[in-house]
Amino acid sequence: MFRVLLLNLRKLAGLIHKGDLMKYYRMTNKIVMKNWDGREPTGLFQSSHDLVQMKTGQFLIDYGNNESGEPFSGSLICELDDEEGTGIFPTFYTSPALIGKKSFYDDLVEIGIDNIEVHPVVINDSVNDRTIKDYVLLNIIGRISCAVMEESIYNRINDSADPYDPYESMNIIDELVIDASKVSGHDLFVVHEDTDCIVISERIYKHLQIKGYTDIYFEELKQVN
Repeated sequence: MFRVLLLNLRKLAGLIHKGDLMKYYRMTNKIVMKNWDGREPTGLFQSSHDLVQMKTGQFLIDYGNNESGEPFSGSLICELDDEEGTGIFPTFYTSPALIGKKSFYDDLVEIGIDNIEVHPVVINDSVNDRTIKDYVLLNIIGRISCAVMEESIYNRINDSADPYDPYESMNIIDELVIDASKVSGHDLFVVHEDTDCIVISERIYKHLQIKGYTDIYFEELKQVN
């Protein structure tokens, strides 16, 4: 009888664990449709540090002055792209890198996020002859190979390349499915199979929801074990 009771307790524990599975979300920027009048938010063009590969999940390395590479230094310089004159500035840009408002970064620090390499950003607005300095470069340190590619929906560039070499090939994942066993305990990271995929934990998601952001898109991710 004791053995039967033990087996039932194990089954119950498994069900509880499965029901309490931590949720994860893909985070990107979006246009708020209810207020959208067909105009696009501003964009950015990178005009410095051309030889720095962004969004690698590792510390930034600059090969501009040294073929062996040096740690990133100085401000990232960008040019404002606002052809429609909308003046719509998002909470963060995802191109040419993750570039967010300082207040957004402060909200991440508030909840204890410490795996972000931060550098100043200078945005030149030549049309209005001004310089914008309230954004920072947010380089996420942490790259996890967790995409379940056979379950995800994606396009692959350069099919003949080595699938395990991200410098030879590129995946553009539209619908991401992750392996839950590989991401447990991580709050913020980029996906190895497509580093444009920024993933956050449910803890960060709830925190940002409380902060009232309306121009961030959160997509709950399907998980497999």
